[in-house]
Amino acid sequence: MKSAAPKWVVVTWRLPSGSSTPRVTTWRTLRRMGAVLLTPGAAIVPFSDDLLEQCEWLAQRIGESGGEAWVLPVTELSEREEATIRERERATREQEYGTLRTQAEGLRGNKRRRTAMPSRRKLIALERGYSSVLARDHFKASGRGPARRAIEEARRLRER
Repeated sequence: MKSAAPKWVVVTWRLPSGSSTPRVTTWRTLRRMGAVLLTPGAAIVPFSDDLLEQCEWLAQRIGESGGEAWVLPVTELSEREEATIRERERATREQEYGTLRTQAEGLRGNKRRRTAMPSRRKLIALERGYSSVLARDHFKASGRGPARRAIEEARRLRER
């Protein structure tokens, strides 16, 4: 009997209560991956070979920090569970895209008054931020287009 291909990867972990550094490192790594926290010691990402490898690497790092971690490929979730995970991930990405859009609009300035041209460094930071959010936007949040357009408009003003 052939088993179904995994759709999700769950990482569960337990870290020692001493130093906060491993907990912060774990949280930041999961955030960069676009993981959805299920509980304080479990997170989930959509299955891909790349994300599976990142989860395995994280589990190894947790073990090196004196903790325990498990990487569990999951073949199926209920419709309700999947919808909840997708909505949580989209809401987080929407917030991140919204922040980028607001920053880009702030660089464009108020049209009624003269403002300085957006700095190249700030535009590059916005582009990098957008790329970072895009990389972890597993379910195509709707804020991606407006954020991209706001950044492009700020860039056009810079190039004038």
